Amino acid sequence: MSPSFSVYYRGLFFLVMMMLVGCGNDIIVKFMGERLDTLQVLFCRFFFGLVTLLPFAIRRGVAVFKTKQLKSNLIRGVLGAVSFFLYTHSVMHLLLVEVVTILWTIPLFIIVLSRLLLGERVTVVRWAATLVGFFGLSAITLYNGDTSLSLKLLYIIPISSAFLFALQDVMIKKIVGEENRSTMLLYFAIVTSVLTIFPAMLVWISPTPYEYIMLFLLGAGGNGIQYFLFKALRETELSALAPFRYLEFLFSATFAFVFFSEIPGINVLIGAIILVPSTLYLAYTERKKT
Repeated sequence: MSPSFSVYYRGLFFLVMMMLVGCGNDIIVKFMGERLDTLQVLFCRFFFGLVTLLPFAIRRGVAVFKTKQLKSNLIRGVLGAVSFFLYTHSVMHLLLVEVVTILWTIPLFIIVLSRLLLGERVTVVRWAATLVGFFGLSAITLYNGDTSLSLKLLYIIPISSAFLFALQDVMIKKIVGEENRSTMLLYFAIVTSVLTIFPAMLVWISPTPYEYIMLFLLGAGGNGIQYFLFKALRETELSALAPFRYLEFLFSATFAFVFFSEIPGINVLIGAIILVPSTLYLAYTERKKT
């Protein structure tokens, strides 16, 4: 196995771990949304994420606050608060599989943004795989199963969230080589907690002990998602990993069926039939290059 081959698949491994933890967090959000407001769940996610970071921050001391990318960390926090609000609201009000498949627009946005903002070389294969993914997403968001075509307005919310997630991924890739991961996580947790605490207080309902445990796990899982993403981006180019987000369909469909008895509609299945072969072909061509 060549070194480049090994590095590429290490990056892919961390990406898969990120998606698994993300699907677990989605399950918690959907359960919590049965009683708690979106803003409260969002604040608890960020606040408990900050709490779980404190032991690591204390161990590093004041050095954890030293950063050469203060502006980027602050902007990423603002983008994170907005994008996660949109995403959390979507998970609570749409089928989980629908939300995850709509988030497959992330690779399309990443391909464009990584070229414009990072100057990454985007191969023809990566462009093709992402464009095929766009057609698959079109089937999911436009086809209603009765041969009619119409865009469900609620889909605009997760699509907007996907764009902001893609922008955050590009920002992370830009600074991850210069910034300590603990510092990035800490600034993100502080900024998002501050931005969401006051809106959350307006709709606050006292959580039960069980809900507190789930919300704590949600916060810890949020840190886990970012940690695995940082590791993946240190190993492999952002545009090379982007199309593999389509694999999250398999995880989310399984989790949604087991926990909520959700069955993907014909539109989601048609989209998956288009997306999965393109992802597998991309994996094959990337392996040949390494």
